[in-house]
Amino acid sequence: MGQQEIIVHPEELRTAATDMDAAATAVHAAVTTLYETLTRLGDPISVTETTAQGVKTGTVSANSDSNPPWGHDSYASRFSKGDQGYTKTSVNLLQGGYDMAATLAEFAKGMHQAAEGSSNTENVSTSGFGAE
Repeated sequence: MGQQEIIVHPEELRTAATDMDAAATAVHAAVTTLYETLTRLGDPISVTETTAQGVKTGTVSANSDSNPPWGHDSYASRFSKGDQGYTKTSVNLLQGGYDMAATLAEFAKGMHQAAEGSSNTENVSTSGFGAE
């Protein structure tokens, strides 16, 4: 194998990280809007928002004590219960959205750190060779 070069452009990486942050924020906002809308309509889903190391996420669960708009009769039970039911599907969908937003935010955080690290390395190397 021949030699391979790795070239890092910290400013371009910072720009990409900022775009990734914006995507994470947009996904989080969309999922939160969906959750809030469903809640206003009486959906039995609840979300506990958390922030860890600067990254927002949510833990989604179904509130079994709720009074869902579809009621509690046998039709409602078939609609909402089980692995293919509305409640489990909704929880999975919303949890996936929150997880995606958190993953995008983690990627952005890593990209910001890589840009900073490469800038610092370049500055140390440049000063070590006597450049100004």
